[in-house]
Amino acid sequence: MADLAPFIDQLKARLPIEEVVSQKVKLQSKGNLFWGLCPFHAEKTPSFAVYPSTNTFKCYGCSEGGDIITFIQKVEGLDFIDAVRVLSSQAGMEMPSSFSRQDSQQMVVRGQIREALKIAKSYYSEQLYLREAAPAREYLLNRKVSLDSCKEFGLGWAPRDGKVLLNMLAKSKIETKAIVAAGLAYIKNDSSEVVARFNQRLMFPIADSGGRVLGFSGRFLPGSWLEKNNRGKYVNSPEGPLFQKKRLLMGIEKLQEGLRNQPNAPIIVCEGNLDLVQMHSVGHLTTVANLGTAFTEFHSRTLKRYDRPIVLLFDSDSAGAKAAYAAARILVSDGVDVRIAVLPDGKDPADMIVNGDKSLLNQVISDSWDILDWRLDTWSRKSDLSDATTKGKAAKEMAEWIEKTPNSVIAESWERQTASFLDISQSALRQLYSTHSSSDNLTFNHSTQQTHSTLNHQEVLQENEREILSAILLDPSAYSVCREKLDLIEFDTESNQLVLDWIRREREQGHTHQLLSALAEFSRQSDFKWLDSIRHLEIPDPVASLKRAIDALPGNQELFHMSKSIVDGYSLEDLKKLENKNSHPSNKL
Repeated sequence: MADLAPFIDQLKARLPIEEVVSQKVKLQSKGNLFWGLCPFHAEKTPSFAVYPSTNTFKCYGCSEGGDIITFIQKVEGLDFIDAVRVLSSQAGMEMPSSFSRQDSQQMVVRGQIREALKIAKSYYSEQLYLREAAPAREYLLNRKVSLDSCKEFGLGWAPRDGKVLLNMLAKSKIETKAIVAAGLAYIKNDSSEVVARFNQRLMFPIADSGGRVLGFSGRFLPGSWLEKNNRGKYVNSPEGPLFQKKRLLMGIEKLQEGLRNQPNAPIIVCEGNLDLVQMHSVGHLTTVANLGTAFTEFHSRTLKRYDRPIVLLFDSDSAGAKAAYAAARILVSDGVDVRIAVLPDGKDPADMIVNGDKSLLNQVISDSWDILDWRLDTWSRKSDLSDATTKGKAAKEMAEWIEKTPNSVIAESWERQTASFLDISQSALRQLYSTHSSSDNLTFNHSTQQTHSTLNHQEVLQENEREILSAILLDPSAYSVCREKLDLIEFDTESNQLVLDWIRREREQGHTHQLLSALAEFSRQSDFKWLDSIRHLEIPDPVASLKRAIDALPGNQELFHMSKSIVDGYSLEDLKKLENKNSHPSNKL
């Protein structure tokens, strides 16, 4: 991997950053810089700057920045190595032979998976307009889904005979293992027969933010053989190298453009594939869908970066209310402004659009509830709040919501609002918080989420660990200087420990643990994307920085473990003393 570093330098020298960026962003020259609308967040006034002198970019609106590799990673949704491959192809350069030998087989399979998905999308789309798919077209017409919407979202039809697609993929030299890994087929348990996963289904391609297909969601038609034989209304691609439902949001590839076109609109999250398509068809271009699965922390983190209010537009049945409740808790914990759109009983967004209730749907979204108002209203309509026991249950739930928000201003406002609504004192409400704010003890409970204090200590510790890794990845010789201490260190953050273990293995095998090697090893895993940020760090004295970070580690570990301890006995005074002594990472690298 040693020859990858000079290769990247040559690559960046051959591809001026303004040429690379201008393929995705319209740039205007002003002095020695280029300016444009940021592709990573919605804005009306350009705050995205390109610096030809340093071959870097910087957005002064959302703080994204980096070099041409970082830009391609973010705008295309690629990992580090794939971004280097894209740019090397653009520059007419071949990847170093040492890297190609190390990664060739894995990249061949991965490339075949993507090619199989691309071919499948095109094939399914073509099939939608053939004779067999006439019932599917009629169904879409009845659901007020136009042909333009079908083309916009790449809707398709998986025909009865799945072997046609499999044969097509085989003729394209795509191996069976790649077809299976792409989720387009499976192998029967009792034989070696390869069977197409999708047939007689309306197909919805699922893409990443860069628009690349990751998998599919297939729906049976009402009254079809599949429905009569209980074969599942929706069948999604199985979990695989690319398709991970907990991370995916249908329509995410259209969200950035929608936010630009509708700068005052919230992000709307709905449940169904057809809901999404129809919401876009009536002008709600900032809508995404979570594939009918539970809303996850990964979804929340993805949407949080757009810095828009989020409206949950889930079905009006009890399942939809529970899903909205669970999703809202995650979003509130992430500090997101989340609201609930309450649909009429028995309705979902698709039904309202089909029935011509667009105006009512728009009003429902416009009148969406603050999450606390929604929960208080739910309690008032379903329970007798004059009963002390019921009031206690309502107060306990509200206390949990208040505790979850990291925004102290919102928390204080919610506390006053809840106390007034339930006709209790604010001090009584505070007694229900999982972490009491008394001056004597700091108590923790197994059943509660980590407190804000714990989260702060965890983040500080994680940063401290990454400072150590940054220093020894940027200057591998620094490890030897502090070897006695480094050999004994164990990290609390799993991803950091994996990198440290890899560094130790590389040293044992006589290899140099360079940063680019680490990127090749880990960058395809989302939890390790922070590694790429190390490339842009400037550390004048890695050894000195490493020593400071190592010295800070024991205190930060002690703070973290104390803050999350389950047992009583730690006094708040002791914890504050320890915080004053060592509550920050080492001096910033």
